[in-house]
Amino acid sequence: MPIVPQSAVSIPQQVLPNGTAPYTQQYDTAGLIGAVQFWNPDLSQPKVLALLNDSLRVCLDRRSWYGLFVKGQLVAPQAVTTGQVQTTLGSYTVQGIGTAWTSAIIGRQFRIGYNNPIYTIPDVDTTAQALTLELPWGSPSVLSGYFIVQNYFNLGPNVKYLKTMVNMQLGYKFTLHATQDTLNTDDAWRQNQNWPYICAGMPAAPDGSYLQELYPASWIQQAFPMMLYIQPPNLVNDTDNLPPAIRGDVILKHAISQALVIGGPKKNQFYDQTESAKKMREFEGELLRMANADENLYRTEVTKFGEDLPYYNPGGALFNATHAYMASGSGGGGGYDL
Repeated sequence: MPIVPQSAVSIPQQVLPNGTAPYTQQYDTAGLIGAVQFWNPDLSQPKVLALLNDSLRVCLDRRSWYGLFVKGQLVAPQAVTTGQVQTTLGSYTVQGIGTAWTSAIIGRQFRIGYNNPIYTIPDVDTTAQALTLELPWGSPSVLSGYFIVQNYFNLGPNVKYLKTMVNMQLGYKFTLHATQDTLNTDDAWRQNQNWPYICAGMPAAPDGSYLQELYPASWIQQAFPMMLYIQPPNLVNDTDNLPPAIRGDVILKHAISQALVIGGPKKNQFYDQTESAKKMREFEGELLRMANADENLYRTEVTKFGEDLPYYNPGGALFNATHAYMASGSGGGGGYDL
Protein backbone atom coordinates (compact mmCIF):
# COMPACT_ATOMS: atom_id res chain seq x y z
CA MET A 1 0.00 0.00 0.00
CA PRO A 2 1.53 3.36 -0.98
CA ILE A 3 2.25 5.94 1.68
CA VAL A 4 0.43 9.24 1.26
CA PRO A 5 2.85 12.13 0.61
CA GLN A 6 3.02 14.89 3.21
CA SER A 7 4.24 18.48 3.11
CA ALA A 8 7.88 19.35 3.75
CA VAL A 9 9.07 20.01 7.29
CA SER A 10 9.00 23.70 8.25
CA ILE A 11 10.96 25.07 11.21
CA PRO A 12 10.89 28.81 12.02
CA GLN A 13 14.14 30.77 11.62
CA GLN A 14 15.72 28.04 9.45
CA VAL A 15 15.94 27.80 5.66
CA LEU A 16 15.53 24.10 4.95
CA PRO A 17 15.70 22.02 1.75
CA ASN A 18 12.34 22.02 -0.01
CA GLY A 19 12.25 18.26 -0.59
CA THR A 20 13.11 18.42 -4.29
CA ALA A 21 15.58 15.69 -5.21
CA PRO A 22 18.87 16.89 -6.72
CA TYR A 23 20.20 14.83 -9.59
CA THR A 24 22.80 13.17 -7.32
CA GLN A 25 20.01 11.11 -5.72
CA GLN A 26 19.07 7.97 -7.59
CA TYR A 27 16.06 6.89 -5.53
CA ASP A 28 13.07 8.21 -3.69
CA THR A 29 11.75 6.17 -0.75
CA ALA A 30 9.57 3.93 -2.91
CA GLY A 31 12.57 3.08 -5.09
CA LEU A 32 14.72 2.30 -2.07
CA ILE A 33 12.05 -0.01 -0.62
CA GLY A 34 11.72 -1.87 -3.90
CA ALA A 35 15.48 -2.34 -4.21
CA VAL A 36 15.71 -3.89 -0.73
CA GLN A 37 12.69 -6.16 -1.33
CA PHE A 38 14.40 -7.47 -4.46
CA TRP A 39 16.93 -9.15 -2.13
CA ASN A 40 14.35 -10.24 0.47
CA PRO A 41 10.78 -10.20 -0.89
CA ASP A 42 9.38 -11.51 2.42
CA LEU A 43 10.06 -8.22 4.20
CA SER A 44 7.03 -5.96 4.52
CA GLN A 45 7.21 -2.31 3.51
CA PRO A 46 7.22 -1.05 7.15
CA LYS A 47 10.11 -3.39 8.01
CA VAL A 48 12.11 -2.27 4.99
CA LEU A 49 11.40 1.37 5.81
CA ALA A 50 12.73 0.80 9.35
CA LEU A 51 15.91 -0.77 7.92
CA LEU A 52 16.39 2.14 5.54
CA ASN A 53 16.03 4.74 8.29
CA ASP A 54 18.47 2.82 10.49
CA SER A 55 20.94 2.71 7.60
CA LEU A 56 20.45 6.43 6.92
CA ARG A 57 21.20 7.26 10.58
CA VAL A 58 24.43 5.25 10.43
CA CYS A 59 25.46 7.28 7.40
CA LEU A 60 24.42 10.68 8.81
CA ASP A 61 26.39 10.16 12.01
CA ARG A 62 29.68 9.55 10.18
CA ARG A 63 30.42 13.20 9.36
CA SER A 64 28.97 16.69 8.97
CA TRP A 65 27.46 16.24 5.52
CA TYR A 66 27.01 19.18 3.19
CA GLY A 67 23.33 18.37 2.73
CA LEU A 68 22.73 18.87 6.46
CA PHE A 69 24.24 22.39 6.46
CA VAL A 70 21.53 25.08 6.61
CA LYS A 71 21.21 28.78 7.39
CA GLY A 72 19.04 30.49 9.95
CA GLN A 73 18.92 33.34 12.41
CA LEU A 74 18.38 34.10 16.07
CA VAL A 75 16.18 37.14 16.65
CA ALA A 76 16.73 39.07 19.90
CA PRO A 77 13.70 41.19 20.89
CA GLN A 78 13.64 44.64 22.44
CA ALA A 79 13.85 44.60 26.24
CA VAL A 80 10.55 45.05 28.14
CA THR A 81 10.74 47.38 31.17
CA THR A 82 7.40 49.25 31.34
CA GLY A 83 5.69 49.42 34.76
CA GLN A 84 6.50 47.60 37.98
CA VAL A 85 6.03 44.09 39.35
CA GLN A 86 5.02 42.51 42.62
CA THR A 87 6.82 39.27 43.44
CA THR A 88 5.97 36.89 46.28
CA LEU A 89 8.41 34.50 47.93
CA GLY A 90 7.59 30.93 46.89
CA SER A 91 5.06 31.97 44.21
CA TYR A 92 5.21 31.12 40.50
CA THR A 93 3.16 34.23 39.68
CA VAL A 94 4.45 37.77 39.17
CA GLN A 95 1.83 40.53 39.11
CA GLY A 96 2.39 43.40 36.71
CA ILE A 97 1.44 46.97 37.67
CA GLY A 98 1.23 49.48 34.82
CA THR A 99 2.58 46.84 32.43
CA ALA A 100 1.45 46.03 28.89
CA TRP A 101 2.56 42.41 28.55
CA THR A 102 1.56 40.34 25.53
CA SER A 103 2.04 36.68 24.66
CA ALA A 104 5.29 37.70 22.91
CA ILE A 105 7.15 37.59 26.25
CA ILE A 106 6.55 33.84 26.63
CA GLY A 107 9.90 32.07 26.47
CA ARG A 108 11.88 35.16 27.42
CA GLN A 109 13.67 35.71 30.73
CA PHE A 110 12.48 37.79 33.71
CA ARG A 111 14.87 39.61 36.05
CA ILE A 112 14.88 42.08 38.92
CA GLY A 113 18.35 43.56 39.24
CA TYR A 114 21.36 41.29 39.16
CA ASN A 115 21.19 39.63 42.56
CA ASN A 116 18.32 37.30 41.69
CA PRO A 117 18.14 34.21 39.46
CA ILE A 118 17.19 34.41 35.81
CA TYR A 119 13.68 32.99 35.36
CA THR A 120 12.11 31.86 32.09
CA ILE A 121 8.48 32.84 31.44
CA PRO A 122 6.41 29.83 30.27
CA ASP A 123 3.05 31.65 30.33
CA VAL A 124 1.39 35.05 30.75
CA ASP A 125 -2.18 36.16 31.49
CA THR A 126 -2.49 39.25 29.32
CA THR A 127 -5.87 40.22 30.84
CA ALA A 128 -4.75 40.08 34.46
CA GLN A 129 -1.21 41.20 33.53
CA ALA A 130 0.31 38.32 35.51
CA LEU A 131 3.17 36.21 34.25
CA THR A 132 4.21 32.71 35.30
CA LEU A 133 7.77 31.74 36.19
CA GLU A 134 9.33 28.35 35.46
CA LEU A 135 10.38 28.11 39.14
CA PRO A 136 8.91 29.79 42.25
CA TRP A 137 10.34 33.18 43.13
CA GLY A 138 13.17 32.43 45.54
CA SER A 139 14.06 35.89 46.84
CA PRO A 140 12.20 38.20 49.27
CA SER A 141 8.86 39.56 48.11
CA VAL A 142 9.26 42.97 46.53
CA LEU A 143 7.50 45.72 44.59
CA SER A 144 10.09 46.77 42.06
CA GLY A 145 11.14 47.64 38.57
CA TYR A 146 12.14 44.74 36.35
CA PHE A 147 13.34 43.83 32.89
CA ILE A 148 12.47 41.07 30.43
CA VAL A 149 15.08 40.13 27.82
CA GLN A 150 15.96 37.05 25.79
CA ASN A 151 18.93 35.25 27.36
CA TYR A 152 18.14 31.75 26.10
CA PHE A 153 17.34 30.76 22.52
CA ASN A 154 15.81 27.55 21.19
CA LEU A 155 17.63 26.79 17.92
CA GLY A 156 15.04 24.23 16.81
CA PRO A 157 14.21 20.54 17.29
CA ASN A 158 16.39 19.35 14.40
CA VAL A 159 19.75 20.91 15.34
CA LYS A 160 22.89 18.75 15.60
CA TYR A 161 25.24 21.63 16.32
CA LEU A 162 25.83 25.30 15.64
CA LYS A 163 28.64 25.96 13.16
CA THR A 164 28.95 29.76 13.00
CA MET A 165 27.09 32.93 14.04
CA VAL A 166 27.76 36.64 13.53
CA ASN A 167 26.85 39.85 15.37
CA MET A 168 25.97 42.19 12.51
CA GLN A 169 25.78 45.34 14.66
CA LEU A 170 29.47 45.25 15.52
CA GLY A 171 30.73 42.99 12.75
CA TYR A 172 32.33 40.08 14.61
CA LYS A 173 31.76 36.36 14.90
CA PHE A 174 30.56 34.66 18.05
CA THR A 175 32.64 32.50 20.32
CA LEU A 176 30.69 29.23 20.07
CA HIS A 177 30.38 26.13 22.26
CA ALA A 178 31.26 27.94 25.47
CA THR A 179 29.92 26.39 28.68
CA GLN A 180 27.94 27.73 31.60
CA ASP A 181 31.12 27.39 33.66
CA THR A 182 32.80 29.75 31.19
CA LEU A 183 30.14 32.42 31.70
CA ASN A 184 29.88 31.91 35.46
CA THR A 185 33.64 32.35 35.83
CA ASP A 186 33.52 35.58 33.85
CA ASP A 187 30.18 37.12 34.87
CA ALA A 188 28.06 35.08 37.28
CA TRP A 189 25.66 38.04 37.70
CA ARG A 190 25.28 38.51 33.93
CA GLN A 191 25.76 42.24 34.45
CA ASN A 192 27.19 42.88 30.99
CA GLN A 193 24.40 43.71 28.57
CA ASN A 194 23.48 44.36 24.96
CA TRP A 195 26.39 43.27 22.72
CA PRO A 196 26.35 39.44 22.52
CA TYR A 197 29.59 37.78 21.48
CA ILE A 198 29.42 34.36 23.22
CA CYS A 199 27.05 31.45 22.63
CA ALA A 200 27.02 28.95 25.51
CA GLY A 201 25.20 25.65 25.87
CA MET A 202 22.23 25.27 28.20
CA PRO A 203 20.35 22.20 29.47
CA ALA A 204 17.92 20.99 26.82
CA ALA A 205 14.63 22.83 26.44
CA PRO A 206 11.49 21.11 27.85
CA ASP A 207 10.81 19.69 24.38
CA GLY A 208 14.38 18.36 24.14
CA SER A 209 15.56 21.04 21.71
CA TYR A 210 19.03 22.56 21.52
CA LEU A 211 19.05 25.56 23.90
CA GLN A 212 21.79 28.21 23.92
CA GLU A 213 22.52 31.32 25.98
CA LEU A 214 23.65 34.46 24.17
CA TYR A 215 25.96 36.58 26.28
CA PRO A 216 25.69 39.43 27.05
CA ALA A 217 21.90 39.54 26.66
CA SER A 218 20.69 41.97 24.02
CA TRP A 219 18.44 44.89 24.98
CA ILE A 220 17.74 45.96 21.40
CA GLN A 221 15.91 44.31 18.53
CA GLN A 222 18.49 42.61 16.34
CA ALA A 223 19.04 39.43 14.32
CA PHE A 224 22.09 37.19 14.38
CA PRO A 225 22.66 35.14 11.19
CA MET A 226 23.84 31.59 11.84
CA MET A 227 24.67 28.38 10.02
CA LEU A 228 24.15 24.99 11.59
CA TYR A 229 24.02 21.27 10.96
CA ILE A 230 20.65 19.56 11.28
CA GLN A 231 19.28 16.05 11.74
CA PRO A 232 16.75 15.45 8.94
CA PRO A 233 13.43 13.67 9.55
CA ASN A 234 12.97 9.98 8.83
CA LEU A 235 11.92 8.72 5.43
CA VAL A 236 8.16 8.27 5.64
CA ASN A 237 6.41 8.73 2.29
CA ASP A 238 6.95 7.06 -1.07
CA THR A 239 8.07 10.40 -2.55
CA ASP A 240 10.46 11.37 0.28
CA ASN A 241 14.06 11.93 -0.80
CA LEU A 242 17.38 11.55 0.95
CA PRO A 243 19.22 14.70 2.10
CA PRO A 244 21.15 16.47 -0.69
CA ALA A 245 24.39 14.76 -1.83
CA ILE A 246 23.60 11.52 0.08
CA ARG A 247 23.80 8.66 -2.42
CA GLY A 248 20.90 6.24 -2.40
CA ASP A 249 23.03 3.31 -3.55
CA VAL A 250 25.24 3.69 -0.47
CA ILE A 251 22.25 3.62 1.89
CA LEU A 252 20.96 0.56 0.01
CA LYS A 253 24.13 -1.46 0.58
CA HIS A 254 23.77 -1.13 4.34
CA ALA A 255 20.02 -1.86 4.30
CA ILE A 256 20.44 -4.89 2.04
CA SER A 257 23.16 -6.22 4.31
CA GLN A 258 20.69 -6.11 7.19
CA ALA A 259 17.82 -7.55 5.12
CA LEU A 260 19.87 -10.63 4.23
CA VAL A 261 20.42 -11.68 7.85
CA ILE A 262 17.38 -10.30 9.68
CA GLY A 263 15.52 -13.02 11.57
CA GLY A 264 18.35 -15.51 11.27
CA PRO A 265 18.57 -18.63 9.04
CA LYS A 266 15.49 -20.27 10.55
CA LYS A 267 13.09 -17.40 9.83
CA ASN A 268 14.70 -15.85 6.75
CA GLN A 269 14.57 -18.06 3.65
CA PHE A 270 16.82 -15.53 1.88
CA TYR A 271 19.43 -15.64 4.65
CA ASP A 272 22.93 -15.13 3.23
CA GLN A 273 25.60 -14.18 5.72
CA THR A 274 28.36 -14.16 3.11
CA GLU A 275 26.53 -11.75 0.80
CA SER A 276 25.54 -9.63 3.81
CA ALA A 277 29.17 -9.24 4.85
CA LYS A 278 30.11 -8.37 1.27
CA LYS A 279 27.44 -5.67 1.10
CA MET A 280 28.65 -4.21 4.41
CA ARG A 281 32.24 -4.01 3.10
CA GLU A 282 30.96 -2.30 -0.04
CA PHE A 283 28.97 0.12 2.13
CA GLU A 284 32.06 1.12 4.14
CA GLY A 285 34.13 1.65 0.98
CA GLU A 286 31.49 3.68 -0.85
CA LEU A 287 30.74 5.69 2.28
CA LEU A 288 34.38 6.77 2.36
CA ARG A 289 34.24 7.76 -1.32
CA MET A 290 31.03 9.70 -0.71
CA ALA A 291 32.69 11.50 2.21
CA ASN A 292 35.64 12.48 0.01
CA ALA A 293 33.25 13.85 -2.61
CA ASP A 294 31.31 15.69 0.10
CA GLU A 295 34.52 17.35 1.29
CA ASN A 296 34.69 19.04 -2.12
CA LEU A 297 31.23 20.52 -1.58
CA TYR A 298 32.06 21.98 1.84
CA ARG A 299 35.28 21.48 3.73
CA THR A 300 34.76 20.06 7.24
CA GLU A 301 37.60 17.57 7.77
CA VAL A 302 40.33 20.22 7.56
CA THR A 303 40.30 23.54 9.40
CA LYS A 304 42.60 26.33 8.33
CA PHE A 305 44.50 28.07 11.10
CA GLY A 306 42.54 30.91 12.63
CA GLU A 307 39.21 30.43 10.86
CA ASP A 308 37.47 29.02 13.94
CA LEU A 309 38.99 31.56 16.34
CA PRO A 310 36.86 34.39 17.75
CA TYR A 311 38.04 37.89 16.95
CA TYR A 312 36.48 39.82 19.81
CA ASN A 313 37.52 40.28 23.43
CA PRO A 314 35.92 42.99 25.58
CA GLY A 315 39.23 43.67 27.39
CA GLY A 316 40.00 47.03 28.97
CA ALA A 317 41.26 48.05 32.42
CA LEU A 318 37.80 47.99 34.04
CA PHE A 319 37.07 44.51 32.65
CA ASN A 320 40.39 43.13 33.91
CA ALA A 321 40.04 44.83 37.29
CA THR A 322 36.59 43.36 37.96
CA HIS A 323 37.37 39.77 36.94
CA ALA A 324 39.63 37.02 38.25
CA TYR A 325 42.27 37.38 35.54
CA MET A 326 46.01 36.94 35.98
CA ALA A 327 48.43 39.47 34.57
CA SER A 328 49.67 38.69 31.08
CA GLY A 329 52.73 39.97 29.30
CA SER A 330 51.25 39.31 25.87
CA GLY A 331 48.67 42.09 26.02
CA GLY A 332 45.81 39.63 26.43
CA GLY A 333 43.20 39.20 29.13
CA GLY A 334 45.32 37.02 31.42
CA GLY A 335 45.36 33.38 32.34
CA TYR A 336 41.75 32.49 31.49
CA ASP A 337 40.57 32.88 27.90
CA LEU A 338 37.02 32.89 26.66
